[in-house]
Amino acid sequence: MKHSFTGFLALIMTFGVSAQVSKVDSVAILILDQMSHVIGDLTSASFTVETRNDVNDPDVGLTSHFAVNEVYFDGPDKMLVNLKGDKGHRGYWYNGDVLVFYSYNENNYAVIDAPSTTLETIDSVYSTYGIDFPAADFFYPTFTDDLLANSNEIVFDGIRVIDGKECFHIITKGKEETIQFWISNNVFYTPVKMLIMKNNSNLQYEATFSNWQFNQVLPVSMFEFVAPPKAREISILPKK
Repeated sequence: MKHSFTGFLALIMTFGVSAQVSKVDSVAILILDQMSHVIGDLTSASFTVETRNDVNDPDVGLTSHFAVNEVYFDGPDKMLVNLKGDKGHRGYWYNGDVLVFYSYNENNYAVIDAPSTTLETIDSVYSTYGIDFPAADFFYPTFTDDLLANSNEIVFDGIRVIDGKECFHIITKGKEETIQFWISNNVFYTPVKMLIMKNNSNLQYEATFSNWQFNQVLPVSMFEFVAPPKAREISILPKK
């Protein structure tokens, strides 16, 4: 770790005044960078993320969709996501060569040729098929730089308590959206909660993280999809 907890307290005291007047708060950037460094140093990680996604339904207006995701990353080229939500139960397996989508409800699956790394695959399937993976942004090495590029203001808003855990509260404001982060006040700086609010809209996206596990020995076989009996292979059409 680059900074101890005591060091953070000193920095908070040092930059406390400037945080109120500066559009880019040094403390906020330091915390975000430290979180990104810790995640970047991991050989593997797993966590649970519960999400709420608001959408405007043309028939009934604002509706919220909920899901619980179990996520596993191993090295630069392995990923498994098990998703249960009000749109069904789905799974995604990535082994460095292909990404497999499987619907537990319909017992069908699709195989998609994929790039050689997890992050490239996430970018590729989103741009081609519109498939989004929860919390993926935290695993990009350019996470803080991307926030800086898309924000007019980044501030540290003090210590907050989420589910009994002390967290650093960071707020970023951009042209299109405001994002709030709650990052654990411990040696790991893991994300605890994220809230994205669209400006000039009542739409929100919320993600709550738990059950973080680091540097586990994960069997390679868990990232290989094995089709269940009578499962049908289908094709996924690119988004329009």
